[in-house]
Amino acid sequence: MSNAGFDRETEPQALGLLQLREDPQYARISPDRRVALVEAALADGRTLADRTGERWGKDPEEVAARCNVPVFLSEGDAGFGSVVVYAEYAPQSRSITLYRPAIRRLDRLIEEHGVPVCRNSGSTMPIFLAHELYHHFDCSRGSARLSRRHVVRIFSVGPWHWTSGLPSLAEIAAGAFAQRLLGLSFHPKLLDSLLLESQKTF
Repeated sequence: MSNAGFDRETEPQALGLLQLREDPQYARISPDRRVALVEAALADGRTLADRTGERWGKDPEEVAARCNVPVFLSEGDAGFGSVVVYAEYAPQSRSITLYRPAIRRLDRLIEEHGVPVCRNSGSTMPIFLAHELYHHFDCSRGSARLSRRHVVRIFSVGPWHWTSGLPSLAEIAAGAFAQRLLGLSFHPKLLDSLLLESQKTF
């Protein structure tokens, strides 16, 4: 993947639409809502990043410390099958775990491809930490969190309606949050493309 592929202005929306397609409720989303939903998620991530930067700064590690969010560095592997897990947020303990082996593997791929990441920090770890910080802030909003603000109808019985949130929106927003907070020229979802491209060579 060329470095130019990390600088297209239209990428965030295009990548967001790809992420939306992975949502379990995608088939229930009206086609005329899809772009608007992605844009709403991107805007939410950027807005929250701006507020975070103004209040606690732009260093994810410092933000986590100032917000009393424990960050654990694990040498374990939380992936399963072909799914790679770099980090995760635990709502119950309000903590973040970063999986160092997976992050190190991705860092090596980025170095091999010559991709500038996170202001030359030499690691993608701040990106994943920032991503999970979005989930922390989003979950802290309770019933106002992003996935509950945009729902689809599952089925109806008379006057009663059952709806479901769209979890993919929080993932889209988390990427936008990390991009904005860290000043990245690309949406972090593109890192998945780099990983998939590398896997094709094996």
